[in-house]
Amino acid sequence: MEFAMASVQRHEIGQLLMLTLQDFQRRLDEDLAGAGFPGIRYRHRALFMHLDRHGASRSVDLAKAAGIRPQSMMKIVHELEGLGLISRRTDPADSRAKLIEFTGLGRRLIEQLTRSTERVWAQYAALFGESQLNQLMASLDALLTLSQNQRGKA
Repeated sequence: MEFAMASVQRHEIGQLLMLTLQDFQRRLDEDLAGAGFPGIRYRHRALFMHLDRHGASRSVDLAKAAGIRPQSMMKIVHELEGLGLISRRTDPADSRAKLIEFTGLGRRLIEQLTRSTERVWAQYAALFGESQLNQLMASLDALLTLSQNQRGKA
């Protein structure tokens, strides 16, 4: 499938990336809702991306990893706890702190996120072509890797 290059200006890179992310999130949220997980929003992914990588975590550590304020992370924690997706328990190393972890329902959500992402991939592949989508992913991954490596050296 061949596409004519649109006349996209260099200064539009941020807008184009953010609008693409917005479209991806909308598609993902619709699929999650259809699979029985309504109410999951973009802001919740700040927790999903970082929780459980190294076991239960404190909200302040999750906030730092996500690059958001601790108060914002606590709002996310309260919302997801209300949905039954995460729980809090006392940190054995510091009784004043709470550790956050996924509940059984939360783990099922993470499994569904993988399936929903695959469905969004299939939607994009149908629109754009599998090989073009693979090439786009490889290019974005390379750009991100190079950017992170450059920041690491600074």
